[in-house]
Amino acid sequence: MRSIDTEDERIASLLIAEPPALHFEGSRDLVVRLRDGRRFVLTVLTLEALEARLGGAPSYVASGIVLVRRLSDGALLHAVRSALDQGLERFGTLQPLIEE
Repeated sequence: MRSIDTEDERIASLLIAEPPALHFEGSRDLVVRLRDGRRFVLTVLTLEALEARLGGAPSYVASGIVLVRRLSDGALLHAVRSALDQGLERFGTLQPLIEE
C-alpha cells in the first residue's frame, strides 16, 4: 500500500493497493479514510480491465466499482472526490471501525 496526498479537507488518508496482489491488471483497491473516522474501500478499474473481467459474459455485476480513464494518481483522486461529492456510501464498502 502507498498513500497519496489529497489536499482535500474531507479525506484523512488515501491508500492505494499496488500490484502484484491484484487479480487483474488495470485495477486498484483504494482505502479512503475520512476525517469523521469512517473508512471505505473502493475498487477502481480502467475500461480495459472491466472488459477483461467481462470476458465473453453478457454482464458483470459488482458493487463498489469506479471507472477511470487511466490509473494515474490524478485520476484516482478525481474518482474519489467525485464519489465523495455523490455520496461515497454509494460506491465504496464501509469498513468496521478500528479499535485503538
